[in-house]
Amino acid sequence: MKSRPTLCRTAAVGVLAAAALWMSADVAAAHGVGGRLDLPVPLWQLAWAASFAVAASFVALGMFWDTPKFRAAATGLTLPGPFQTACKVQAAVVRAVGLLALAVLLYAGLAGNTNPSVNITPVAVYIIFWVGLQVVSVLVGDVWLHLSPFTTIADGSARAWARLRGRPPADYERGAGNHWWATGAVFGFVWLELAFHDNTDIRVLGVYLAAYTVALLAGAAAFGRGWLRDAEGFGVLFTKLSAMAPLHREGGALKLRAPLAGLATLPIKRGSVAFILVVLGSTTFDGFTRSSVWLDVAAQRTGWELTAVNTVGLVFVIFAVFVLYRAAIAAMAAITGDSERELADAFAPSLLPIAAAYTVAHYFSYLLLEGQQIIAHLSDPFGRGWDLFGTATYLVDFTAISTDTIAWTQTAAIAAGHVLAVAVAHDRAVERWPHRLAMRSQYPMLAVMICYTVIGLLLLLGA
Repeated sequence: MKSRPTLCRTAAVGVLAAAALWMSADVAAAHGVGGRLDLPVPLWQLAWAASFAVAASFVALGMFWDTPKFRAAATGLTLPGPFQTACKVQAAVVRAVGLLALAVLLYAGLAGNTNPSVNITPVAVYIIFWVGLQVVSVLVGDVWLHLSPFTTIADGSARAWARLRGRPPADYERGAGNHWWATGAVFGFVWLELAFHDNTDIRVLGVYLAAYTVALLAGAAAFGRGWLRDAEGFGVLFTKLSAMAPLHREGGALKLRAPLAGLATLPIKRGSVAFILVVLGSTTFDGFTRSSVWLDVAAQRTGWELTAVNTVGLVFVIFAVFVLYRAAIAAMAAITGDSERELADAFAPSLLPIAAAYTVAHYFSYLLLEGQQIIAHLSDPFGRGWDLFGTATYLVDFTAISTDTIAWTQTAAIAAGHVLAVAVAHDRAVERWPHRLAMRSQYPMLAVMICYTVIGLLLLLGA
């Protein structure tokens, strides 16, 4: 059991980290929306209401949810034959689309027009891919499982090599079994997006895509396709998020299950907790960069000096999110007597609804508004003046959704994500311990969830 002085120090660091974020959350805004200070309800009331919703959900769960439910529902029901056939056809089509998309983006990045406003690469990478596929993974399922061009190339190469050697393709697992490579890969991407001073430079994006592709395929050739499944950062993220989706594949069969149920059986490997916290912390940093405090720090900086400052800020915010989570885990371990490492792994899936909610909240307008640019870029992906599908002159409709609707959707996403996170953590707790101990064990997690809720709203909507 953790000693009381150590526990106190951990909790104190967590409070200081939360305070640092709170104090810096002055006039933040989300992508595509300015600071929302004109809502019909004051921000402090929204923060109190969202916190009350999280706390009330905890009380309701304690009263009516005294046995675990998600694990039993995780297997789901096998869908009828026509759905299985449709899924196989869809998988073949999606694989082809994934390969074509990678080829187009590599050429666009390495040889296309260097003007970001006419080249497809920034919109396709930062909006359609990074944001869109996260949303699709949560709402539908793990489409990246078939869409990933890296997996398609690795599998095809393995089969071709095996055919030449006259033996079945090997799928050895040397190097597999941890998510540290994936953690580094995702951190590298969010660093490029949020910290690098010239993140929309077309050639930079082209070199990044080429280097990422070569590194993955070289790793798969050296360590096997099992390594690729654990090391490919985007694939790991989309797979984890898809555990909340109603559709999943098991043993080659397409199944339907209750939303969130997959989190009960989600494998947590070495590095998985760090991976989830990097994703959660990076989105929090994105909101932090729109605060008045951060704008004062970064306003006069350019070039690599700006990159250095952004990098320090990104690492700090990820560390703050990590400390808050570990403080809750330390307190939980003191209550239950379980090891902190075991509890950190066991309750890490409860952070995924928050990560998904932050993605929706921060990038909702970004996807719906700026994402429309892809319509024009599809007709002229390389910026050559083409009009392949007659959509090259399409203009973004910024009136497609009102700013009030965006703000309320973002606020609801923050609150709903934390309520669902409380439900997932509660289900895991009643699975591990008797009901009374399970409730006591979740007090620290509840405090952190409320803290995340308030900080998320402050960074998102502005204080």
